Amino acid sequence: MQEFEATTPMDHVAVVIVDIQEKLFEHIFNKEEILTNVSKVISFCKRLGVPLFVTEQYPQGLGETLPALRELLASDYRPIPKTVFSCYGAPDFVHALDESEVETVVLVGIETHICVMQTALSGLAYGAHDMIVLADCVGSRVDLNHGLGLDRMRDEGVIISSMEMFFYELLGEAKTAEHKLVFDLLK
Repeated sequence: MQEFEATTPMDHVAVVIVDIQEKLFEHIFNKEEILTNVSKVISFCKRLGVPLFVTEQYPQGLGETLPALRELLASDYRPIPKTVFSCYGAPDFVHALDESEVETVVLVGIETHICVMQTALSGLAYGAHDMIVLADCVGSRVDLNHGLGLDRMRDEGVIISSMEMFFYELLGEAKTAEHKLVFDLLK
């Protein structure tokens, strides 16, 4: 009888923080909730060793990733600059993912209907990754565009989830060492 070897869902997951930059973020609808939630996602990932990728759209014009997030990211702040809307259009991004064992890409960031959506749809077309968008960790300047972006992605086959769903799905069970490590983030 072959022994079953369980793997945690975290084994092949990475989170991409898309373009949460200084000059654009101030105009995002519901920005405080997004910042709080993305900060929790970063803390969760760092504690559990989930890889983090950061992109910045035209940083010369839009600035760097928000200082609060850069501080949380610490050594994981290695931004991939781009001028294309889809992260998959940036060769450095594709190379970084290809070098990892990532099978599932989880997107957080801005703007839902532009860079997040185009990255999610390109990721599906790329074919190597399942794409998940955390709806409460993405935003647009106009709430209508946020909703339309989520609807379009869902229609195209992207999994729309939430921060809490992501946390519990990756954990899989309570009372584990991993669960205890991130318990404060689950409240």
